[in-house]
Amino acid sequence: MNLSISIPVTPLDNPMAAEVVGLDLNQDLDDRTVRDLHAAWMAYPVLVIRNQPDLSHERHLTYSRRFGDLQRHTVKEILLPDYPEILALSNRGRGGAQPINNGGAYWHSDITYEENPPMGSILHGQIVPEEGGDTLYADMTAAYDALDDDTKREIDGLTATHTYRARYEAMMEQGVRPPKTEEELSQWIDVHHPVARTHPETGKKALFVNEGFTARIDGLGDNASRDLLDKLFEHSVQDRFVYRHKWRQGDLVMWDNRCTMHRATDYDLSQERSMYRATVRGDRPV
Repeated sequence: MNLSISIPVTPLDNPMAAEVVGLDLNQDLDDRTVRDLHAAWMAYPVLVIRNQPDLSHERHLTYSRRFGDLQRHTVKEILLPDYPEILALSNRGRGGAQPINNGGAYWHSDITYEENPPMGSILHGQIVPEEGGDTLYADMTAAYDALDDDTKREIDGLTATHTYRARYEAMMEQGVRPPKTEEELSQWIDVHHPVARTHPETGKKALFVNEGFTARIDGLGDNASRDLLDKLFEHSVQDRFVYRHKWRQGDLVMWDNRCTMHRATDYDLSQERSMYRATVRGDRPV
């Protein structure tokens, strides 16, 4: 893919992903560099910026805000107390957040259970295990394009219900999230989004359902809804649509939530994995 930009961008082993080297995100970036990074991000929904081992939380937030207003996660226990716009994924609880061994170990797009889900997420791998702990990313534009025409017609105009409550209740039962009262759980209401959305910047169609937060297809019976969701989930995570990111210490990975899913993979919990995410606010899907 040819881009007329000033920064070096090297495609990775899946067309959805590319890497950038030679930037220091602890320094202020000029407007042209940020525009070029945004252009690269729209061309490659997963953009890896290497060699940021000393990126501070302050500079992480400063960089992330260059792409839009930031959105806080609704689970406050895993936010950094001093930087509440940063979600801490640390099995050692660094920074004062609740320790979390492997959040998001299921296919999902971030926070689709809100009316305005994020446009993107920006994750810094401060400390990563020597092996394991990879993140898988699925290209939901390529997955939509590869659907047969009958399925595209079937999902055209359909919406789906997204909710976090069922996922959180399951994690409470497993002991990996602290108990919440009924009043606290009621903050997570059902929202409805298109099964296939149109990207507001590229104009491309992408599937927008995920096993983490999509509960059902609106207007279908339980069995028909489950069958269609299972079909779409299985289709979306074929190897041809998936990029596996093997973390290096200091990697910063940006992904476009409007056209990707991702999931964490297992690792040896005796090793530390401390990663920090800022989330850029998005628009209501259409």
